[in-house]
Amino acid sequence: MQLPVSILLGIRYSQSRKGNAFISFITFFSVAGILLGVMALTLVSSVMNGFEGDLKKRILGVIPHLVVMPEPYITDWQSLLRPNDGVQDISPFLQSEALVQAPRQLNAVMLQGINPDQIPQFLQQALVVGSWQDFATSRYGVVLGRGLAEQLEVSRGQQLRFMLAQGGNYTPVGWLPRQRLFEVVGIVDTGSEVDSVLAVTRLDDLARLLPVSGREPSWRLSLVEPFSAPLLAERLSQSGSFSDVSDWRQSQGKLFAAVAMEKAMMWLMLLLIVAVAAFNIVSALVMMVTEKQAEVAILKTLGMTDSQLFAVFAFQGVVNGMVGAVLGVVAGLLLCLQLNEVLSLFGLQLASGMALPVAVNPLQIVTIFACAVGLTLLAVLYPAWRAVKVNPAEILRDE
Repeated sequence: MQLPVSILLGIRYSQSRKGNAFISFITFFSVAGILLGVMALTLVSSVMNGFEGDLKKRILGVIPHLVVMPEPYITDWQSLLRPNDGVQDISPFLQSEALVQAPRQLNAVMLQGINPDQIPQFLQQALVVGSWQDFATSRYGVVLGRGLAEQLEVSRGQQLRFMLAQGGNYTPVGWLPRQRLFEVVGIVDTGSEVDSVLAVTRLDDLARLLPVSGREPSWRLSLVEPFSAPLLAERLSQSGSFSDVSDWRQSQGKLFAAVAMEKAMMWLMLLLIVAVAAFNIVSALVMMVTEKQAEVAILKTLGMTDSQLFAVFAFQGVVNGMVGAVLGVVAGLLLCLQLNEVLSLFGLQLASGMALPVAVNPLQIVTIFACAVGLTLLAVLYPAWRAVKVNPAEILRDE
């Protein structure tokens, strides 16, 4: 198949190295800059995806994705859920702020009441001390987060006093909070800050401790994609069938908003590196257009159209940008696959037994590649336009 003359000329000019070593030098570093920028963007975005996914699993695996309280007269509220809402599980749920008293410590905790038959999967896997069978059969048993257990200096089998501020009683000695002794039957390690405030007990045990007005359980909805909870919460709120609808943003929204902001800023900074490298191609192409002015003038007198001349120089810039982008994506993906091994090789491990989480998003990689090529396309517009504007009569009059 015969290639268009514009592409053939573009290939010839890009392979020509006679008398233009400086142009080749600039082009090389432009391609290298795009390569490094795309590689860094691929690597950093994958690591940030890994951190976000790890946070999502560890924190949103413990706290409810969505909590709803149907109106008393609504009995078929579950029919409002659609198959594509991605609801994995629906279970009764209670939660209350409480104070826990140990022999040496007094801490504020988030006391959750859950059904022993419907324990969230991540919470089941996070248990490091005790068993969920003991939790299901014990009366007033509690499972603590590892951080909370360490702060209270307690272990399995010890008793703790939980006190609720709501629904206290007036006695001859004054007002006393509702309180109860609970036995520690297990410890969970989610690997997140939630461990320092988490206490889980059986739903019926917490209901007995709460005042009568607070014993009606809400419903906990676990979703396949926790980040879709806000949209579902908004739709359920507008249905008018619920007295209260809340999602995970009430407790952890600021954390994930900060992570999203950090990702966006990292993207912007690294994309600027790619942009600087891409626009370095302008220098090389402008110098080439200046050097090839006589040839461009001859081509125009021979009948080459402006669009063909534009394509000659645009082709060179775009090819250089694509070479840098492809090599950058390949290098970035290879680094992602071997990142922890490379870090350990240089002695840069985070801690013993810990590894950087890496999650490669194919759509993100395509976006990075497209951005690099798009910036290169913008960069070649001016040099190619300069070539089109060459005046043959002015250039060739002294030849």
